Amino acid sequence: MENQKQKQKKYKNSLPKRLSNIFFVLFFCIFSAFTLIAYSSTNYFLLKKEKQSVFQAVNIVRVRLSEVDSNFTLENLAEVLYKNDKTHLRIDDRKGSRVIRSERDITNTLDANQDIYVYNIDKQMIFTTDNEESSPGLHGPIGRVYHDHIEDQYRGFSMTQKVYSNRTGKFVGYVQVFHDLGNY
Repeated sequence: MENQKQKQKKYKNSLPKRLSNIFFVLFFCIFSAFTLIAYSSTNYFLLKKEKQSVFQAVNIVRVRLSEVDSNFTLENLAEVLYKNDKTHLRIDDRKGSRVIRSERDITNTLDANQDIYVYNIDKQMIFTTDNEESSPGLHGPIGRVYHDHIEDQYRGFSMTQKVYSNRTGKFVGYVQVFHDLGNY
């Protein structure tokens, strides 16, 4: 009889402990699930916003570049891209190709972590706002935003569009916008 009373007392004492443990585990699971959902949705919406930013930037630049009537050259790009201020243009002659490098006028339409690359119809880069890159090369799909990265060097979103002249409808080159996600 005494043995049975000890068992009842033991179960009575352990019931509050078990309930406490169950509520703790349940609370922890709910809190973890909520945190995971909040993190995932925040990450999704921030990346979606960054992709949208790339899409808008490439279209703004493409519209400006469509004022050119023939294949992109240093002269017609300088005229179209820098209508307001040509004083900050710098022509880089490294590696045997001439490239315009600048940080003014058209770049005012970009986010701080975006760079423009303009290629002629032969896929040679002739303009960039990136002071470090000599030529990343024209790669990736045309017309859609994609994840662009090289391990331990850079990562971000890129979009490449073909540019056609407004007046003639002729294909004049490519524009590419890279949005750096290195700090993200």
